Amino acid sequence: MNPQTSLRGTECWVFDLDNTLYPASNGLMAEVSSRMTEFVAGVLGVPSDEALIEQKQLFRKHGTTLRGLMEKHAVDPWSFMDFVHQVDYGQVDPSPRLAKALTALPGRKVIFTNASVAHAEQVLARLGLAAHFDGVFDVAAASWSPKPHPTAYETLIEQHQIDPGRAVMVEDIAPNLEPAATMGMTTVWIDHQEAQAPAWTRPDDASDYVHHTINDLTPWLESLSESSP
Repeated sequence: MNPQTSLRGTECWVFDLDNTLYPASNGLMAEVSSRMTEFVAGVLGVPSDEALIEQKQLFRKHGTTLRGLMEKHAVDPWSFMDFVHQVDYGQVDPSPRLAKALTALPGRKVIFTNASVAHAEQVLARLGLAAHFDGVFDVAAASWSPKPHPTAYETLIEQHQIDPGRAVMVEDIAPNLEPAATMGMTTVWIDHQEAQAPAWTRPDDASDYVHHTINDLTPWLESLSESSP
């Protein structure tokens, strides 16, 4: 599929945040994950190794660790969000190239994240991208239904008045693109090509919901701009 042709006429670009707008290797999400494990250990009263196992099970079964904690342990979501996002945002480097590429990209840009608006604002400020997005749709706006729950996408589309047929979603976790494709969006999966990446973040061989696969967001966006008439 030719992205320069198939992406023409896009009116809204929906971007995941973490490990999409910045490299997965920078360590921020590893620190967030460690904070999640610490939070789970406190809730369950277990050592960190047991908490890590439970954290992974909650994530896989419920879409996010938070959703699992809410459903199984009645955890207050805001206490979780405040705790896990007490991290060093200095690990996120400014990205002037990405800022320039987004400036050249026609259409609205919206962040769609399973994290919080506060976290997104910190990340966007560090990247130097805050002015380039028209809105942030977080898991709280989705009534705590995370990607890939279809209701989150339906609420996103309604609140931001997105025409799925003229929208593109960019995401590093491939299964999160399936509801978007079902609703008519064009989908772009960022394959970081990391050996340690969990298998569940990748599409299976029979999947048809990934329309484009890229390895690095910035040069791909630059190529779209360069090929525009």
